[in-house]
Amino acid sequence: MVLLQLQKLRSDHNRLVFFNKLKLALLALGLVAIWFFAAGSELTDKEKMLWDKVRAAQLHISQFRQRSGVMSEASVDPWQTGMIGLEWSGITTTMGDLAAKRTASDPFWSVQFTRWFRELGLEKRDTVVIFSSGSFPGMLLNALAAAESMDMKTVLIASLGASTWGANHPGFTLPVLLTELRSGGFINTQAGYYTLGGGSEIGNGMAPEGKALLEKVVQTSGVKLLSTDTLEEMISMKTDFLLRQEADVFINIGGSQANLGSDEDAIYLPSGLVSKFSIEESGNGVIGAAMRGSIPVIHMLNLKSLCKRIGLQFDSPPRKKAPAKMGALWSVVGLFAFFGVLLRHHRWLLSSDGSNESL
Repeated sequence: MVLLQLQKLRSDHNRLVFFNKLKLALLALGLVAIWFFAAGSELTDKEKMLWDKVRAAQLHISQFRQRSGVMSEASVDPWQTGMIGLEWSGITTTMGDLAAKRTASDPFWSVQFTRWFRELGLEKRDTVVIFSSGSFPGMLLNALAAAESMDMKTVLIASLGASTWGANHPGFTLPVLLTELRSGGFINTQAGYYTLGGGSEIGNGMAPEGKALLEKVVQTSGVKLLSTDTLEEMISMKTDFLLRQEADVFINIGGSQANLGSDEDAIYLPSGLVSKFSIEESGNGVIGAAMRGSIPVIHMLNLKSLCKRIGLQFDSPPRKKAPAKMGALWSVVGLFAFFGVLLRHHRWLLSSDGSNESL
């Protein structure tokens, strides 16, 4: 009888040990899986070269601005991107978020653009059309560097007015920035046209002296100015230009009014590579026209939400590594899994009457 009890005790104990080991093994595999999927992938050699080029361009611009006496304060541009402007000036159009302007300058966006291009199946000599406001010069540098790194045909229309902390320094407007980047060998693209930006992209709502300054800047740049009387005409002109390019992808950077249109639906467009399901809610601006024309759209606005989606840290120093693929939610999942297994981990207890049970 005692022998049978001992055999049963040994069998129960072995079974308990087996299932405990199995649960711990499954927990370990689960945590490894979470770590694998959450960890950022390594940058390829080409991606590292692109990242380095953008960062070098930023430092070049930062030094150029310092020599020109238009350097941003260290508290405003702590990582010396050279892409941060003023809190307010005569060519400022709307309020902007300083943290978003710094985030837009992260060199990883250049890598992300190339990944979106490859996701779309784009190759050398395909056409990238970029319509950018002056509000995110750092993002524009990233987009241009990405397209040129893949030897794509790059076409640019830029609006010169900028929201706060963008390219809104009267002595360092977007044409000055682009000219210096070309002179330094960091980009090759010359804008096809400029618009003034502001209301209807014809300078409405801008200080008269600011509007006059931008008109003079355009004259000295050698680039033509797109000018109309109404927003509808500006949308039509920019849309016609886009469609003539036979674009393989259209990139919108910032909130230029003609690009978004007057339809409130465009406010809710998702940032990043826009999916086709949003066509019906893409608004009556150039973005909506591109989507209705089956041109893939990359929409760069609302960067905080986009950073969460791709795992990039918002308003953080530039780091030459890929962002995490998943957010903090998966850390919480891992903790719950760990403590769930811990709380249900059975131990063996031998009672005083000789019986046994698991705890």
